[in-house]
Amino acid sequence: MENKPLEYHMKEGWIIFLFVFYILIILSGLSLLLYLMICKINNKLDWDDVSTYTFLVSMTSAAMMTSVRYSQKLYKACIDGRVSPVNTNKSVLVGNVFYFLLRPAYSVVFSVIFVVCLMGGLLFLSGGLDCAINERMVYLSAIVSGFVGFSIGNVMDMFELVSKDRIGKIL
Repeated sequence: MENKPLEYHMKEGWIIFLFVFYILIILSGLSLLLYLMICKINNKLDWDDVSTYTFLVSMTSAAMMTSVRYSQKLYKACIDGRVSPVNTNKSVLVGNVFYFLLRPAYSVVFSVIFVVCLMGGLLFLSGGLDCAINERMVYLSAIVSGFVGFSIGNVMDMFELVSKDRIGKIL
């Protein structure tokens, strides 16, 4: 069965708001990452607390990549004529707006889950985080969180399938 491209229903003002929202997330994320990089180069950051930077950079990376992906998805839908402001059901209009509005938040949550799982795995394997947590952890988490953010829709679908499967086996 072939997947038919989704049609979205939202007013023009919401479409413009979402584009501005995504651009602001991308620009603020780039600013934060640039600031951290400049501070790192000038040795103005205290890298003793690498886990804080790991979480911060991972969440930023995930939100930025989700914004890239869903702004692309929205402008392609606009270009293809798959966005319509006409729908008598207001819950459809609200649902479509929140579909796009909440995706960066979902990606941030999943990036935090990823970092917690990664650190938990390292803690379990090595017995402590001292030998494993360094600035390379920040870069690894940023890259993987960016991929998670870019493909958050697929990650959520996979998480749903796996959890249903596991719960089905338990019951």
